[in-house]
Amino acid sequence: MAGKDDFTEATKVTIRLDASANGCTGMFWRSKPEMNASVQAPDWPRNGATFKGWKSVEHPGWVKVDHPKDYWLPIEQHGKPVCHFN
Repeated sequence: MAGKDDFTEATKVTIRLDASANGCTGMFWRSKPEMNASVQAPDWPRNGATFKGWKSVEHPGWVKVDHPKDYWLPIEQHGKPVCHFN
């Protein structure tokens, strides 16, 4: 069973998005940690974008983005990494 997430300043990481291995120019935000929960927001991250967030323990394979709307992103898509950690 997964533990509790600790979304604090101390556990925040830098994330760089690169979905080019899947032929994508970026990735739509997710409203929750599910692939079918895409959000059509104009500020979706394009390849090369960096942002802050947290690796989720409760939802393995997902990051919660430090964004006013509490967006999520998958760490991988189609078996290829899209979120890279600095």
